[in-house]
Amino acid sequence: MRKVVLFFAGCIILIGCEKKITIKQGPYTSKPSIQCLLEPDSFPRLFLNATQPFLTANVNTGNMVIRNASVKISSNFGVDLLALDSIYDRIYCRYNYFYTGTKKIQKNTTYTLEITANGETYIATTTTDNIACSIDSIGYTTSFKDLYGEHEGVIIYFKDVPNVLNYYRFEMLRQVDSTMRHAKIQLSGSCLANDTVFLTEYGRSVYSDINLNGQQLKLVIEPAYSHRAGTKSYVMVQSIDKATYDFFDQLDKQKLAQNNPFVEPVFIMDGQFGKKAIGFFGSVIHSAPVYFEFPE
Repeated sequence: MRKVVLFFAGCIILIGCEKKITIKQGPYTSKPSIQCLLEPDSFPRLFLNATQPFLTANVNTGNMVIRNASVKISSNFGVDLLALDSIYDRIYCRYNYFYTGTKKIQKNTTYTLEITANGETYIATTTTDNIACSIDSIGYTTSFKDLYGEHEGVIIYFKDVPNVLNYYRFEMLRQVDSTMRHAKIQLSGSCLANDTVFLTEYGRSVYSDINLNGQQLKLVIEPAYSHRAGTKSYVMVQSIDKATYDFFDQLDKQKLAQNNPFVEPVFIMDGQFGKKAIGFFGSVIHSAPVYFEFPE
């Protein structure tokens, strides 16, 4: 009995203790983060940034851009030299930087990406042979459960393209204004003022049709931004290649591991660029957009 009492007394003492631990940041070697999706009949756009240590404080996105890189995309149709460009983001009051080309992407064509930056060269290939699916209808639910908890959701019904291994990702062009939130963060009104603008919202997860060949599919996606009744949007489904799917699938699992202490940690493994860089060089094609208004 005495041992039991001593055991519980020890537990109470341990629970009552609090110790502040300072974690010293270890040495870190930054890598390029390369993200580029080619779509037929569109100009190429490539995001090239330097990775940051996990414990780094907020960094201005403009300071992460790898500038003065040589970026070219080549195919049977010739070579396209990409130049650094930017678009001002009124949602977050900042410039978003990317490299863009001048030659439109062609269907069923193999492209080679070659980047030279900071004395290193990064090479990858992709083929624009994805097949677009067709959305049958759009629905809405006030509550569904997934690994992240309980949410509202936009529901997309479509049939899988048969006899081909397909990979899908949600995309929505939708309205936002300064009264709305991204997750729990209120959008800034300093750049939006009283305007309503359209932005592109992407699904957190990606999906494959393994064991679902040619079947009717249903995706339920939690909106990343808040909304009100009548908020207008256009919903699409991306058909992406396997390299792009693998990257976003690992990224989603990594985010899940960060939010759930019972999930095994996931690290983004070497992809198309080996150990030299992270990211993807892939291809995409969109379904036809379907108009949708949030009912509440």
